[in-house]
Amino acid sequence: MGILGRGLEKLMGPLRRRARPIKEGRRAHELQAGLAKVVEESALGLLEAERIEAIAYDLGAFSYERRVRPGLLGCALVLSAIERQTDTSGRWLDAQGVYVDLGGVELARSSFRNAVRKMKPVLTELLRRRMKQLAESIDRFELRGRLKAFADVIIPDGCAFKLASVLSGVHPGTGNAAELKLHAVYSVRTGMASVTPTAGRVHDNDGFWPKWERGALYIWDLGYNDMTRVVDAIEAGAHVLQRLKSTANPKALARYDADGTRHTEHMPMPLNRACELYAPSSGQLDFDVEVKAPDGRRATARVVCVPYAGEDRYYLTTLPRDIFTPSDCAELYRVRWEVELFFRNWHGALRMDDVHRLRHPISLEVAILSSLLATCLGREIHAGLERLAPELADGGEPSQETTMAFPPGGVAAAARAPGNGHRVRADRTGGVAGKSPRSVHRDRLRAALS
Repeated sequence: MGILGRGLEKLMGPLRRRARPIKEGRRAHELQAGLAKVVEESALGLLEAERIEAIAYDLGAFSYERRVRPGLLGCALVLSAIERQTDTSGRWLDAQGVYVDLGGVELARSSFRNAVRKMKPVLTELLRRRMKQLAESIDRFELRGRLKAFADVIIPDGCAFKLASVLSGVHPGTGNAAELKLHAVYSVRTGMASVTPTAGRVHDNDGFWPKWERGALYIWDLGYNDMTRVVDAIEAGAHVLQRLKSTANPKALARYDADGTRHTEHMPMPLNRACELYAPSSGQLDFDVEVKAPDGRRATARVVCVPYAGEDRYYLTTLPRDIFTPSDCAELYRVRWEVELFFRNWHGALRMDDVHRLRHPISLEVAILSSLLATCLGREIHAGLERLAPELADGGEPSQETTMAFPPGGVAAAARAPGNGHRVRADRTGGVAGKSPRSVHRDRLRAALS
């Protein structure tokens, strides 16, 4: 199995569970060719050595010399973020092995790690371009069912990673001397997240103050309870769905029975008192409430109560009552599991659980950036396989449009477009008779992916 193979075992797992079985009579090589094309086009679109090398030189991260090849180094960092094996010797040692496999010269361990740290601005620029392309192509993705009513579904969450204790002065933790916390804002529509790294002591609530997207639904857990944020979201035209803390007691303005009839007798009153008076046999409650920010701003929202596993769970939301019942609100809250899967992928397939080996702050940032780029690659491969599966299951030949994870030219063409500010220089691979330098790199990368 090649360099990418072990990582793809995890990245492709959800597809295997959902895809329909291939019809009998389909030849194995047709399926293999379709899958290989998706992986190849996605990987080569993101990991083009010429483009990475041009960015590195134009940003001044590397001088124009032969020993260190920033184009190959960028490819190696992303691929090694996906590789997963039981006998791993550490992230940068694995990356160095991939770098040599792709055509780079052997370097001393210290020289290679110094070169890795120089890649920080290069990977930052690659990620910026990739996220920009993703934002521009957002119309390709569509929320389904009742989620179609929202511009997006956005889920904030945080995840902490233990670090070497030598970094305690740089990234102080809570349960550990040194800890890195990643504050992610996950978009269900794009399947990607924007991520901000902080010290482990920074609370989740302090790491999320978004630029609100009108018409989007924001779902957060108990760690993000903040009435100022709720009022901000309502004023910005966004929707909110969150668990309500047991200590919260907003003012109930009205109650709604099972058929949607509104009742205001004895209102307003504290929510806890209203729940005691009007609890039905079903256990479900639905109230209009007033939320108040510390600065005095007020807004009207909705509180629903749904029994679950012997306990009453309260949700504060702005979801319209004529579309979402209390049970619907509780069910929709489970969409938060998307961000938990995102972090689980980082812990496993994308090697973010290896960061405790790293002792240099810039090495940590390079590890995060390369894992984010690997996430982009995995997402493109998965999306391409999702498009490919129905055609293979139906017995039709996969088309060029279906099997390509990027449009013709992809991000490589976008990076070379006029006005991007980067000049593409020749990628010096050492030369192979009868082949261009670009072809040599493509052949080596293709071999690594096989």
